[in-house]
Amino acid sequence: MTRSTGPDDDLLRKVATLFEETLSQQPPANIVELWKEHLKIRRVLEEVGAIQAKLGDTDERLGKAKRDSSAIDAFLKWADGVGIARNNVTIGITQSNGFSLQATSSIPKAHIVARVPRHAMITLDHARKSAMLKKAFERDPIVSGMENVGLALFLSCQWLSAEKSKWNPYISVLPTTFPTPLFYSEDQLLNLKPSPIFEEALLFYRTISRQYSYFLLAVAKNKMFDNAQNRRNGMEPPIFYNSPFTVENFTSKLYFWAVGIVTTRVNMVPSESATGQDGKPAIIPALIPVLDMANHENLATDTPMEDLVCYSPDEECAVITSHKDVKSDEEVTIFYGTRSIGEHLLHNGFVPLHHGKFDVLKLKIGIPKTDKHLGTKLELVKKLVPSVHASGNIFHVDLFNYRTQPFSDDLLQFAAIFVATEPTEKSITTTELQKKGLEFLKARFSLLTRSYESSFDASKLQEISVEGDAARLKRAELEIFKLAFNHCELLEKSL
Repeated sequence: MTRSTGPDDDLLRKVATLFEETLSQQPPANIVELWKEHLKIRRVLEEVGAIQAKLGDTDERLGKAKRDSSAIDAFLKWADGVGIARNNVTIGITQSNGFSLQATSSIPKAHIVARVPRHAMITLDHARKSAMLKKAFERDPIVSGMENVGLALFLSCQWLSAEKSKWNPYISVLPTTFPTPLFYSEDQLLNLKPSPIFEEALLFYRTISRQYSYFLLAVAKNKMFDNAQNRRNGMEPPIFYNSPFTVENFTSKLYFWAVGIVTTRVNMVPSESATGQDGKPAIIPALIPVLDMANHENLATDTPMEDLVCYSPDEECAVITSHKDVKSDEEVTIFYGTRSIGEHLLHNGFVPLHHGKFDVLKLKIGIPKTDKHLGTKLELVKKLVPSVHASGNIFHVDLFNYRTQPFSDDLLQFAAIFVATEPTEKSITTTELQKKGLEFLKARFSLLTRSYESSFDASKLQEISVEGDAARLKRAELEIFKLAFNHCELLEKSL
C-alpha cells in the first residue's frame, strides 16, 4: 500500500531534487550553461512558491505591505519611544530613492543628525542570543559561519512574528522590492551582458537559492521530529525547532527579501559579547533604524570619503553626521564606501552617476585545457605574477580606472607567459615575447571594446533606473578597456 502524499511532500521533493542534483554541485564554468541552470533554479523556486501560496499567506503579505505616511508616523513614534534621537531630521519620501533622511530645518556641516542606541538595532548579537535561532547558531556551520546569513534568518523570524516583534514598526517601513540583480527579471539580467557582473549576479542568485533550499529542508525536520515516536528518548530537536519557520511560511520570497534588506542596508558595529583574536570586540553586522534611511551621495570625487556612520562605544550608540550644510527639506546623505560600480550594483542596487578611480573590472582570461604547457604556465603565473590568480585554467585579472596605470606592471609578465610556446622564466623576459604578449592583450581589449560599444543605450545614462544602471555599468567598463588598450600601446613604445 503506497502512502498518500500532500502538498508539503510535493514541494519538499522538488526542493530536495534541486538541492541534490544542482545546487550542491559546482556551478557550470560555461556561462551559457550557467544561464540555463539559472532558468531551471528560477522555475523550481516559482513552482515551490506556488504550492506554498496555497498553504500560507507569506508572499501575499509581503506583496501587500504598505510603506506610506501612516507607516512612517508609526515608525517615528516607535523610534522616539526606544530612544533614537533625531536632530532636525525626519523620514521623507523621494521620487527616485524611496525613503530618505530629510532635514526639517537647516543643518550645518559636521552636525550629528541622529543617535541610535544599541538596543534599537537588529544585530547579530540579538540573532545569536534569540531562543528562535540559538540551536541553529550552536549547531549549524552555515548559520554560525556566515554572519549576514544569520542576520537574514533572524530578520525573517522577526517578520513572521509581526506585531509580536519589538522591531515591527521598523520592519514595516523596510522596502519589499529591491533594484539589485538578485531581484532582476530574466530580461534585466540578460541586459547586463557582456559585463562580468552578469555572471556574478547569476552566481549570487545561485548561492542564495542554495541557502534557502538547505534551510527549508532543515525546517521540514521540525514536523518529522514532532511525529517521531522516540522524540523523548534522546533525539535532539532540529536546529529550527524553536523558530517560527514552517514549510508553508518559509518561502523563497521571504528569505530573498531578508537577504535583500541585509545586503543593501547593513552596517557594522562592535559586538557586545564576541571578541576577535586581538581581544577587542568583534565587528558584527547590524541593521540600524533611521540611520539606514540615508541615501548615497552622488559626488564626483577621487578622494576617499569619511565614514559618516560610526559607533560611539562611550554612548553605546551609532551616530550619523552631516557631510555638508543642508537646507530645510533637503536630503541628508552619506557615502556608501569606495567600492567598484559593479559592487555598488550587486550589493546596493544602483550604479553611481560618477565613475571614480576606485572602480575595478574583474576580467577572466582562459588558457585552453588542451595547452600542453598549462601546468608550467600555472606555476609561472603563481610564482611571478602576484596580481593574477588562477582557478583551474581560468586566470582572474583586475583592471582599474587609472589613466596612468590601468593594470599592474606584472600583467605584461602574465601576457608573455600566456602566449609562450616554450614557457620558462628566461624566455618570458625576452623583448620579442613581451611584445607578442602585448599584442595579445591589445587584441583582447580591442575585441571587448567592440562588443561593449553596441551593448548599451547611451540615452539611458542619466536615468535612475535598472536600465540606467546597466548603461552606466557597461559604459564605465568600456572606458576601462580603452584605458587598458592605450596603456598597452604606451608599453609597446617603451620596449
